[in-house]
Amino acid sequence: MVRPLKERKIEKLPPVSHFKPIGIPLRDIQEIILTYEEMEAVRLADVEQLDHTAASQSMEVSRSTFNRIVTKAHRKIALALWEGKALRFEGGTFKMEHKHLHDLRYFICHDCHHEWNIPFGTGRRGVDMVCPQCGSDNVSRK
Repeated sequence: MVRPLKERKIEKLPPVSHFKPIGIPLRDIQEIILTYEEMEAVRLADVEQLDHTAASQSMEVSRSTFNRIVTKAHRKIALALWEGKALRFEGGTFKMEHKHLHDLRYFICHDCHHEWNIPFGTGRRGVDMVCPQCGSDNVSRK
């Protein structure tokens, strides 16, 4: 039996849900999914320019796990750029590191009973929310 993935700590969600080539409607383009922990790894390594040791400590994973996450993310980004595909940011196994708990919205999936939270101000509407674990749209605020 496969061991369940440990939740990775992320500080921020991306400000957008998609990134795509200009001039092609999203419905006419293939998408590559980048998980939130992959985006966090890219943010820490490339935007914040942390070394892998500091970035892995920030995400509460080992250095080798961080390296695998960021390498996988870089490959997906390069593939999307080279082949002209869209990037969609969603899902993954993560927990939010948030300084102010009152700034979070809590959700529960009524199909798989997964619970998660998302900060206010991300541009994601609660009525459009899907479970990051099973993909069900049978979710509500907790």
